[in-house]
Amino acid sequence: MKELEQTLAEQLKITPQEIAKRKEMLAITQADEEILRNNKMLFKKYLDGSVKSFYDQLKNIPQAARLVGDVETARRLHFALSKYVLELFGGNYDDIYVNQRLRIGKVHQRMGVDTTLYLAAMHWLETSLIKTVNMTYFRQEDSLTANNLKVAINKILMFDSQLVLGTYIASLVDEVNIAKDEVSQYAHNLEIEVARRTRQLEELSLKDGLTELYNQRAFYDHLRRELSSAERYKESLSLCYLDLNGFKQLNDSLGHQSGDELLTLMGSTMLEVTRDSDIACRYGGDEFCMILPKTNIDEAAIVASRLIELFNKAENRGVRLSIGVSCTGTETYPDVDKLIKQADTLMYKSKAASKKKQGNYITTDTEATKPA
Repeated sequence: MKELEQTLAEQLKITPQEIAKRKEMLAITQADEEILRNNKMLFKKYLDGSVKSFYDQLKNIPQAARLVGDVETARRLHFALSKYVLELFGGNYDDIYVNQRLRIGKVHQRMGVDTTLYLAAMHWLETSLIKTVNMTYFRQEDSLTANNLKVAINKILMFDSQLVLGTYIASLVDEVNIAKDEVSQYAHNLEIEVARRTRQLEELSLKDGLTELYNQRAFYDHLRRELSSAERYKESLSLCYLDLNGFKQLNDSLGHQSGDELLTLMGSTMLEVTRDSDIACRYGGDEFCMILPKTNIDEAAIVASRLIELFNKAENRGVRLSIGVSCTGTETYPDVDKLIKQADTLMYKSKAASKKKQGNYITTDTEATKPA
């Protein structure tokens, strides 16, 4: 990641020009930097007392006491603060110093130190450092140097606080952006899932739940579309209309479960003989249709015969098929209702033949009814 190759200052866009601008806004001058640097040895001499004074004040804050927790943590924090105090009086507040302060901010933020506690700690640190100033320069009776040093300490602590609080804000912005990305991704995934479920529901609304064939509503939609396509490209289209002979008697004698099993068998058989481009439908009750695009009358008759062959090999409980096959094109194209009526009429001719002599029959536009 690009961020791993950048310093914290670079990530937060704190350039040398930005550092100079911040110093100018706080009126940090070379004189301030010099007086801080010149007093480094003073604060090193009283370092332990200053750090102890700081923690004596801070331990009275319950939230701070909970963060310290144990002796080992207190020892490490004492060492870290001692190092920080000496760095305050280094007199060189460049990009290296800034990155050190930013890392401190990251550590504090990860430890769970909130901004109110951090600012309170900075107040008590300044108070502790001012005690050292007052003690030292009171004895020397040099009030001007003392005041200048106090002002410089206040400025550099304000400078540091800006940097540390900047890391807090940046972390919060990162958290917000991460949350926004997560919400966006969740919304995207939800949108995909809703679309998928919608397609499923739409598909279910067009399918017969028992046979898994398209229902009558879908049948009309598909037939209109395929008939329009056949006419546009001057292609043949065949429609097979099927009826189950003896289905009512089966239902009455063996019950609806047996009837449902037979309808399911019919559906699976139709799906087996049709191509991906064909549309197998349950028209209603025990009537079924097959839309066969780019299929002439002879080819459709072969499909119908194959259907009867497979259906007879299955456990069909003696039920037989009556099939009417109607075909369009390539010169004339009837409308949807007329094509259905033609196939339905041909199916009834097959049904009439079946009543005279029990069996499976196919009737097409061009041929008389024949057994199959």
